[in-house]
Parts: sequence; C-alpha cells; structure tokens
Amino acid sequence: MTETPTSSALHRQKVTRPDGRTVNIVQRRGHLSYCYSGCCCGHVDRGYAPLPVDAYKNEWIARKLRNTVHLTRAGCLGPCSLANVASLVFDGRSVWFHSVNTPWQVELIYDYIESMIRADHFLTPPTELAEYVFNFYDWDFRAPPEQAETTLTQTGPLAGIVVLSHADTDLLTLARVREELPPGFPPLHTHPLQSVRSEDAMQTLLGGDLGHSAVLVLRVHGALSGIPGFAALQAQARERGQHLAVISGVGDLDPDFARAGNVPLDLLDTLTTAFIQGGPAALGQGLRALSDRLLLTGFGSEAAPPTPEHGIYLPELEHTTLEDWERHASLDRPTVGLLFYRAHLLSGNTAFVDALLSALEDQGVNGMAVYTSSLKALEDGFPAALAPMLGRVDAVISTLSFALGEVNSQGVTQPGQNVPALERLGVPVVQAIASGMARGAWALSSRGLSPLDTAMNVAIPEFDGRIVG
Repeated sequence: MTETPTSSALHRQKVTRPDGRTVNIVQRRGHLSYCYSGCCCGHVDRGYAPLPVDAYKNEWIARKLRNTVHLTRAGCLGPCSLANVASLVFDGRSVWFHSVNTPWQVELIYDYIESMIRADHFLTPPTELAEYVFNFYDWDFRAPPEQAETTLTQTGPLAGIVVLSHADTDLLTLARVREELPPGFPPLHTHPLQSVRSEDAMQTLLGGDLGHSAVLVLRVHGALSGIPGFAALQAQARERGQHLAVISGVGDLDPDFARAGNVPLDLLDTLTTAFIQGGPAALGQGLRALSDRLLLTGFGSEAAPPTPEHGIYLPELEHTTLEDWERHASLDRPTVGLLFYRAHLLSGNTAFVDALLSALEDQGVNGMAVYTSSLKALEDGFPAALAPMLGRVDAVISTLSFALGEVNSQGVTQPGQNVPALERLGVPVVQAIASGMARGAWALSSRGLSPLDTAMNVAIPEFDGRIVG
C-alpha cells in the first residue's frame, strides 16, 4: 500500500557514500532557485532591476519550509534577457518566473508554493503570477512517443464539488459560502476560468481538483469554444462518471450548455437561478440542492430571498432606502453618483466602493452609491438604477461595463440609442475601471492594466452612450 504524502510528512532516502557511510537524506517536495551571481540578474550598475535577495530567504525561514522546499541562491540560470529569473520544481513539475524584482512577487511565489502544499498536488500558477511565468524548456514539444500518446487519466474515489467561473465575484461569493456550509458538506473548490489560457493549463487542472471531484460546475460567459481544453474536460467527465453542469453567466438556460453537460434540466435551472440571485444565501442553497440531488446527501435546501436588482448602498446599513441616504447626506453639498454592479455587493467585494465614497467625503462631496444588475432594466423608459440620481447628483462615476446599448448581432449596432437617458440625467459621466488585477502587479506593470483585467471594463461609446456635460 502506497503512503499518501501530506504537507507534514517527512520522507527519507538512505544513501551510501563512497567512504561507506550511510546517510539519511530528507526528501523535498520542491526546489526554488533564483539567479544571484549571473551576468545580469540584480546588476543595477548594468541597468537591470535590483534583486530581492533578502525576501527569498526571509520568507523561506518565516514560513518554515526548510524540510519541504529547498532554496538555492544560484548562479546563472539561463535566460539572461529576462533577468531576475527564478526556477521552481514541485512534485516533478517545473515553473519558471521572470522579472522577479520586488519582495511582493517573492511573497506571491511562496503563497503559490504553500497553496500546493495544502492541496497536496501541483497547481497552475495563480492569476497574479501568470504574467511572470514562462517555460524555459521545450519538453512540451519533445515528449517521448509513448508519453505523447497517453491521455491524462485519474484513479481513486471521486469527492466534492468544483466550480469554475469567468466571474471573479462568483469566486468571492463562494469563498464566503464555504465558511457557512453545514458540517460534513462535500469539499468545495473554485477556480477562475479566465486563467485557463491553454489546453496545457486545462490538463494541469484535470490532474488536480477537476480530476478528483464528483461534480463539476462551469459558469460560462461566452461560447464553450472559448474554453481551452473543454473537450478534454468533457471526455474525462464521461470516462470517470463525473457530473458536469454547464450554466450561462447571463442567466439563460442555454440548450448548447445543457447538452454539453449531463445533469437534469431542472437542476440546471436551480443552479442558474442561484447564481443570478447571487449572494452567499442563494448560492449556499443552490449548492445544497446540487449535493442532495447528485451526491445523495440530505442537507435540504430552500429558496433564498432575492436581493433587489437595483438599490442604494451605504456601508453602515444592510438595507438602504432613498430616505436613509437623504438623512445621511448633507444636501447643501455637491453630490456625485457612483454606479457599481450588484454582483460586487452580493460577493462582499465593496472595498473599492467604500474607498470611493470615503474619498468623495474627504472632498466635501456627498456620494450616492447605487448598485444594479444592468442599466438596460427600464422603468417608464428610463434606466431604473439612474432614477434615484435624477435631480440629486452633479456628476456620475460609473464602474459598469457595456451598460446601456443593445448589441444588434444581426446587423449594425446603432450608436447613441440610449443617449436620451444620459441627456435627461444632464450631468458629466466618468467611466472608472473596477479591476481584479492585484495592486502590486499594477504598480510593477509598465503597461498598466492587463487586457485580462480590462477586457470587460472598457468604455465603448456605441454601447454606453456619450459623455454629457
């Protein structure tokens, strides 16, 4: 019987030296090496960025990884044009990092290592590190014939639920849900779909949580063809007998998505409704129904009360009315409206809203924060979320994306079709970007926000209308 490795287990190998002495060698899960004495890394005198040498050692010692991952301050590791490179080997898999110029990046690498130790298997590097990852070796193209023709298969019992979603707010909400699930609930794992950028990345996931989970849930924004390796995921689900549920991120019960999975339509409808309602209560009940139906558990579920599609937000109040806001505001001061998505409210991701409201307050300005699912929802021909702002705001900051326009997929989308709504509001409208990009990554990036973080947050006049003021 093979012993299952754990993060705390120490394994040793007896090695006999040429002098006849036998030595017990503690075996490691991984090895982290960083370039130190090469021709470029850390040489600020030659125009290269400084090397965070102390961070590598201090984090290694503070996290007590000495017997788990070995650390080496190495000479030249190879790709000099990238500079400040590091190489990580974990469970026989190699990951290379470039441009590791700050302690913040080193901390991310160690966070990544510790996440793999906790999971007890190799994981794809997280989104925050993806920009700094490259492959120095060409073994992806030179696999031995017998290995190249072998598909990844998993063995062992299936357990738990894994949810993959294009929406960061889904994953944030599910992190809160995980804390509130009843004792004995199947393990719940999550993963961002937007980080699956290649078939190789999908194969890595299939070798981890996706290969071991009994239920796979994908919440997809866009077409299935946009998910690299989806066919391999489908094939493994069929081979292993995994339940696969594919639901739309926009709330429709999509026939193509239903056919792509293998769960009953009424359960797909329950899951879709739970995600559209959003919030820990609705998703928690949806996951209970999923577990009871497919894994034959007995937790029970009930319909969760929905959160309104639109509403006013104040950090200190759970449910805010217009009257609450008027009591809170100083009506002799200017007022700036702030639009944000309801999904941020439900997931608890409101720190950026709170920061904007605080900044406005510091400038002697009232902030009126309004959440909404979409500005396309109308009341008497006017966006319902904008109604509280009529006659009350002097400007609007919008963190919404593609908010007003109806795209004509069969022909030309007419520009300015919702301009009358903004003209009726009659104040300047400023587009702000709510990004999931880590602040450290943004501070280091010479390109600013990456396309992955801004693709759904670019103001397009044909869709959003034009600035009025």
